[in-house]
Amino acid sequence: MASNHRSRLAHLLNNRRWTRVLALVIALITWIAVSMTQSPEVERVVKDVPVDIDESVPSQLGYTAFGADDLHVDVTVFGKRYEVGDNVLTANDITVTANTSSVDSPGKYTLQLRAVSNDSDANYTIVAKSQDYIDVYFDTAKSVDVKLTADVDYDGDLVDEDHYLTRAPILSKEKITVTGPTTQINKLDSVVAYVQSDNNLRSSETLTAKLEYLDDDGNELKYLSSSDEGSVTVTIPVYRKTTLPVSVGFTNVPSAYYVDNPLSVTISPTEMDVGVDPEKLRSMDSISLGDIDFNELSPGENTFTFTAGDVQDGVALNEDDVYTVVVDTGDVISNTLTLKTSRITFSGGDDDTTYSIDEDSLTITVVGPEEVLDDLKSSDLTAVVDLTDYDPDDEDTHTVAVAITIDDEQCWVYGTYTVTVTAEES
Repeated sequence: MASNHRSRLAHLLNNRRWTRVLALVIALITWIAVSMTQSPEVERVVKDVPVDIDESVPSQLGYTAFGADDLHVDVTVFGKRYEVGDNVLTANDITVTANTSSVDSPGKYTLQLRAVSNDSDANYTIVAKSQDYIDVYFDTAKSVDVKLTADVDYDGDLVDEDHYLTRAPILSKEKITVTGPTTQINKLDSVVAYVQSDNNLRSSETLTAKLEYLDDDGNELKYLSSSDEGSVTVTIPVYRKTTLPVSVGFTNVPSAYYVDNPLSVTISPTEMDVGVDPEKLRSMDSISLGDIDFNELSPGENTFTFTAGDVQDGVALNEDDVYTVVVDTGDVISNTLTLKTSRITFSGGDDDTTYSIDEDSLTITVVGPEEVLDDLKSSDLTAVVDLTDYDPDDEDTHTVAVAITIDDEQCWVYGTYTVTVTAEES
């Protein structure tokens, strides 16, 4: 048996291919052994090692660390190249901890940093850190809702005043929630949404604001934050000065008939000096003073007044100007119909509640052509009461508006109507 083993070994040693492979393996093992024992020692900086705040002591006092988010330091190590190389040693292999044993009351503390290897058998040494101390504020946490104010910083003239105008900046949010140390929160007086802009704007500009937390002396407070940081915007509105004809719109138009056959409308004065968003101005041929409800129109001429300062689609240059609007309903008359309240239906109520109306009937004024009104009956009226805001425990909500429509395209209901609703649980 031993003779067979010697024969096989002799055969392998006589095989040139096998002996070459064996020689290569022996050389590799020898190279690794020599490299590990003879490898030069080098110094290397491990970048961005996270700092861990030991909150075991502060948490017993109910304190939270502020100003300690996303803290990192660079750690210098010394050792064999094969142990501290870039592809071997990373920031995850080292722990940097801030010592908080001295924390015993609210305030700012300068904490000493300690760096250790996560491998207890590591053969490299930690030589230095990019910083040995950090400042952290400890206190109980507090949150408050604060109203925002906008601050626009610009050089020179914001707009060309001969052709443009601007108004107060517009914030995307009126209030934000601010969180921080109780001591600092108690000093908070205001939060400013600060933006910078180039001068001579020709159109509205929306900018992302930097939030500044200020005390009553205007000094910026540290360690405060808000989840809205980075999302609050300030719009600087810019309007192009122009002169446009004025117009009015109508609501509760009874049918398409009055769209194709509009009522006669006269407005005085006929034009307005106004500032309009340059983008909107391209598609505008008039500036609307507002809307007139068809339910306010009686037979004959109806007069309404509007103030320039109330326009929604622009900024009046003379806000106190008054416009008189006369709407002529043409050849129509009015008549009254008696609507039994038993025909009124409810919407938006509670399915488990029974609703009733105190009144027996309503007298409804209807406007339209005489020949149509002669044939109009109360059965042509549809009435609905919306109970969405009805509260059985709040008497102020028991008087509810009635929405009345007419089954005729040339007639409309004049005036507004209400009923008193009583509720009983089914």
